[in-house]
Amino acid sequence: MKTLQIATFGDDDQDGIALGIRNFPIHQLILICYSSDESKAIDYSKKIETIIGIGSEIILVEKENVVKDTIERVNEVLLKKSMEYHQILMNVSSGDKLISCAALSSAFINGIKAFAMDHAHTVPLLLPVLKFSYSEIISDTKIKILKSIDSIGGMVSSLEELEQISGYGKPLLSYHVQGGKENKGLADLGLVEVDKGDRGKTVINITTLGKLMVTSNLVNSSQH
Repeated sequence: MKTLQIATFGDDDQDGIALGIRNFPIHQLILICYSSDESKAIDYSKKIETIIGIGSEIILVEKENVVKDTIERVNEVLLKKSMEYHQILMNVSSGDKLISCAALSSAFINGIKAFAMDHAHTVPLLLPVLKFSYSEIISDTKIKILKSIDSIGGMVSSLEELEQISGYGKPLLSYHVQGGKENKGLADLGLVEVDKGDRGKTVINITTLGKLMVTSNLVNSSQH
């Protein structure tokens, strides 16, 4: 089984990357790191290439936009590599908490198996990630509604406003935002927060997870 490992990389503590290489199949390694760690990541990848003879790549993200950048870069990798590899693993053992969390969020959204090191730094610990992409349980209509909200800054002050920017009628919008007996709405899925505004109007704010979903799907749709 041809396997791609994507791993977060930090200035120190690269034991987790080596642990993943020892315990799981690997045919290519991709390192995600900050620009400030690029030279060390290059040195590390060259060592790996020399020792086990595999190809490697380095992906740079900025600290100021670590979550957004990581989601976008990982999605670009998946679009390019998913047909080439039977299995893609996400190793979040190295790097700081922010970059590890961003990579784990990306794994969750895309249904990638993820792992970290255990407390003793000796055994990989598999993390509970959905076996399917989070986007698979969200309809195209919900994605379009999310994109509409995101396009004007991430907040609408009423269903009427959302109706104008999305092109959907209020009953359908209410159904997809609030949900129903057999349908989880965007609020139930944690993609938006709903509050009551002035005169009982429905105020809708996109959540961080909602923004990540928009980022993920914008990248995917731009490739089609």
